[in-house]
Amino acid sequence: MTSFIDTHCHLDRLALTPKAAVKQAQNAGVGTVVTIAVDAESVDFVDGFTQEHPEVFGSLGVHPHDAKTYTESLGAEIQERVQRNPKIRAVGEMGLDYHYNFSAAETQQMVFRKQLQSAEMLQLPVVLHTREAEEDTLRILEENPVSRKGVAHSFTGSQEMADALLVMGWFIGINGIVTFKNAEALRKVVRTLPLDRLLLETDAPYLTPVPFRGKPNDPSRIPVIAEFLAEDLGVPVVQLAAQTAENARRLFALPA
Repeated sequence: MTSFIDTHCHLDRLALTPKAAVKQAQNAGVGTVVTIAVDAESVDFVDGFTQEHPEVFGSLGVHPHDAKTYTESLGAEIQERVQRNPKIRAVGEMGLDYHYNFSAAETQQMVFRKQLQSAEMLQLPVVLHTREAEEDTLRILEENPVSRKGVAHSFTGSQEMADALLVMGWFIGINGIVTFKNAEALRKVVRTLPLDRLLLETDAPYLTPVPFRGKPNDPSRIPVIAEFLAEDLGVPVVQLAAQTAENARRLFALPA
């Protein structure tokens, strides 16, 4: 069976229980899952769950929506948990989101900088969220470079954004959005990207791929995304699976 890696999901927010979701993913050929924290509550879940399940790894951070809840003590707690738990392989989800502005832009930028600095101190890659904030995102990344680079998760940005991230050495995360009828602009950008910079993700429980729109998403949907993307790129799905899995192992230092 072809083996896949889901590099971005939220196991604590699924319709399934986390254990059931991992089992279902394995049955679908998704052998490794990276679950992402976005706030204090999910930081606690990801830290605990990853230690109990060998096939699950994690990333700890504060989402831009929740930047207003960030405190110095939470930042210190994340650093402590990362240093104590070897299953945590990245910092984030972090970044900027000016679409909803659930947190003020200035607060988002401050918390983004602090987390980038933390990632550099910890020598871990970054899981980046950016929406309608390309100029500020790139500026802050340039001002706060991270040695281990990272992934622009759920990428829907411009060709210019993609090109800039590639020059920086970053990866691009592709999920079910690429299957949407109105996502031709994204597909056009993805066709220009080298395979050795792509990562597959679900962002479950969000962004369920076609033809399952309207149903809850989970990590077992990775093969659906991969099959669509492989056909669009004109490459065998086995090749896409192998390359994206190798990319994930390289970025997150995952076991073979």
